[in-house]
Amino acid sequence: MDAPIGHEIPAPRHGISDVSAWILRGGVICSSLVMLVGLVFTFAHGTISVARITTDGCDYRPDIIWDGIRHGQGKRIIEAGVYLLLFTPIMRVFASSILFAFQERDRLYTAITLVVLLLTLAGLLWIG
Repeated sequence: MDAPIGHEIPAPRHGISDVSAWILRGGVICSSLVMLVGLVFTFAHGTISVARITTDGCDYRPDIIWDGIRHGQGKRIIEAGVYLLLFTPIMRVFASSILFAFQERDRLYTAITLVVLLLTLAGLLWIG
């Protein structure tokens, strides 16, 4: 439907819940695909058994994971998928803080989401 002459149709604004939903869906889909690729690499190269996958620990250091990805190690690719899944809600909180700051212009919720983001990142640093 056309707008009357001299009037523009405003671009649709996506709410925080819409953006959050897309980030969460995208993160879960990407993470699942990365982990699936890791499983394919693991069993295609025959380097590890199912029993070892379920009992072996996980390396949390990104340099070890990155080096394993470069060498095509399926287990490291799976660990990267787990990292991606872990960072999905963090990206959601980050996007929410940006939307609260610039779209909604709500300082209180911007401050709250930034505190949640900082606490989450601080908690991750103390895990590893």
